[in-house]
Amino acid sequence: MPVPLACILVVLALPAHAENWTITPSIAIGGTLTNNLYLTPTNRTSDLVTSITPGISIDGRGARANLRLSYGITQNIYARESSENNRQQSLVAAGTLEAVEDWLFVDASSTISQQYISAFGPVAPSDVNINRNRTETFYYSLSPYIRGRLFSSADYLLRYTVSGTNPDSSAVSNTTTSQWLGRINGNTRWSALSWSIDYSSNSANYDVGRDREDTRYGLTLAYRFNPELQVSAIFGRERTNLVSLQEETNNDSGFGLLWTPSPRTKLDARMTRRFFGNGYNVAFSHRMPLSAFNYSASRDVSYQPAGVTNTGQGSNYDAFYAIVAANNPGLAPEAIRTQVSQILQGRGVPVDGSVVNGYLTNRPSLQTTQQVSYALLGVRNTLTFNATESQQQPLGVISGLTDDYSLANEVTQRGYGVIWGHQLTGLSSLSLSLNQQRSLAKGTGAVDSKTTGAYLLYTTSLGPRTSANVGARHVISDGGVNADYTESALTASLSHNF
Repeated sequence: MPVPLACILVVLALPAHAENWTITPSIAIGGTLTNNLYLTPTNRTSDLVTSITPGISIDGRGARANLRLSYGITQNIYARESSENNRQQSLVAAGTLEAVEDWLFVDASSTISQQYISAFGPVAPSDVNINRNRTETFYYSLSPYIRGRLFSSADYLLRYTVSGTNPDSSAVSNTTTSQWLGRINGNTRWSALSWSIDYSSNSANYDVGRDREDTRYGLTLAYRFNPELQVSAIFGRERTNLVSLQEETNNDSGFGLLWTPSPRTKLDARMTRRFFGNGYNVAFSHRMPLSAFNYSASRDVSYQPAGVTNTGQGSNYDAFYAIVAANNPGLAPEAIRTQVSQILQGRGVPVDGSVVNGYLTNRPSLQTTQQVSYALLGVRNTLTFNATESQQQPLGVISGLTDDYSLANEVTQRGYGVIWGHQLTGLSSLSLSLNQQRSLAKGTGAVDSKTTGAYLLYTTSLGPRTSANVGARHVISDGGVNADYTESALTASLSHNF
């Protein structure tokens, strides 16, 4: 299944001008010397693991299509525990096609990643450790949509999205969701007053249990007091069977606030009263010449497991992109992306700042999240900080299949990560990262698990297309379900792009 969707993404790109596209094959060879291969509290097993990863990346933009794809397949070879030899795939792909000029568009994305089955099982420091709490998971999304203008004062959007999550484990259900989204928005004879009509219909299907439906529709009136402040009133209804066998209809009304006191600061907030109580989405950002601060909070229904849908560049990438773009207003987006990638690679900073891994689920959930990130860019140093809290409560019951919600009626995950990156020379860098993830179960089966790790990494360039790195880590885990362990490891890798 992953290969066909990856082919679709490539086909989407065919109308683009080929000269704007880059296809890069690669090969990487890595080694890990670990003192606790199986992440056990006692009778630890040491092993030397060799990882061989051929891969390919496609990156480019054409006149009416773009595609970003990175695929690799890793063969892990264990010196002592050869029976554990395994093969793992990784894929991050996202593409867009403008099928009919300025009217019909198609978005497609796909990932293959290692995902955790339970929030309370062992959290592995790397993919070479043997961890029965993890499974390879394939995610896909295909979304055609049309947009245009009605009369002279209104815009319309109609989008259909189908997506699915397929874990390679019988302990977790496959999930398929589909969504219709429609919107018409326009102005009035009073320039400060605008309006929009919204409609959304979600359908979720799980291998075990019944189908879930949720439909919302409403009217939003927005009034702009001045260029800095806009407020809105939301009037709507919602029909759903997420929490009961019969459909229930509730009001879906609330308010919104958009505040932009300067080009460097923005607050966008929206709150509605829904069947589960208050739902909201808040985003605040503030940028300084060499740093960026972001805060977001939300409370909404989640259908797909957290983590599998991540096809973006990541919060660290986004933060440094904002800094570089602000300091270079005339720079083209392609040049900004190149500069940001050079900064992150040169300082040994990962593009993704995620500090909570998430876990697979067998039913929809009510998810409340808060995220804070801060990025500081110096001449040769970078500092990034990310913190996340996520609370999830199950919506409805299932029979015949268990998950974390069978243990607790609320699961909370908290995590933070701090990364310092230093460019030693024009060809080498050093990074030090500290992170912690904690999972807590609230209810009769109270569980508390915590994993803390420290990572040191030295990276150097051996040529225009060849790089190498060596690193060390120490990880401590306690609590949870068979999740007590300590592990130390030395790592090294050599990669070459053709």
